[in-house]
Amino acid sequence: MTEVEIVRDAQTLRAANINPDTFLATDYLNHFNEVLMLIEMLPSMPDCAEDVFSWQPMSYSDYFEQSTFKEKALAIELYDEVPSELKDHFEDLVGKIDEKVFRLIERISDLNGDLSGGSYDSLAFSASTEIRPLIDRASALVNASAGATDWMLAIDHPTAQDEVDRLFD
Repeated sequence: MTEVEIVRDAQTLRAANINPDTFLATDYLNHFNEVLMLIEMLPSMPDCAEDVFSWQPMSYSDYFEQSTFKEKALAIELYDEVPSELKDHFEDLVGKIDEKVFRLIERISDLNGDLSGGSYDSLAFSASTEIRPLIDRASALVNASAGATDWMLAIDHPTAQDEVDRLFD
């Protein structure tokens, strides 16, 4: 068995927490889950705002290069092997997540620490309803479960912000 065949062995990839069908690792989505969690915590812990402001987008490879993921070199190497249609769809979702996160960061910044009127509650709700479905869709792609019901519902039922965005397009 050649080295390439060993690397692509499904059992080896599963042990490395890399999907053998997509060659993607869900660990990358932690980058988004962390900022989502911080935004959702703002109503009870407004001092998390500084951590939210320091968040920056990261490419798949950049994320793994700086991570402690055990098989980060393999994750980076296999990213070049992801089928182009899947990779394009995945990167499109990542771009949408980045965009939504930055919009929320901008809204948080505009508040200048003003908690009146439940502003952080509204932002936390927006994070849950705007970003979570996109992370779930990306997870479905990573896990080759894009036909799963939850993912399909997320596509067929746009968020309120999606509808507002369409009005301004």
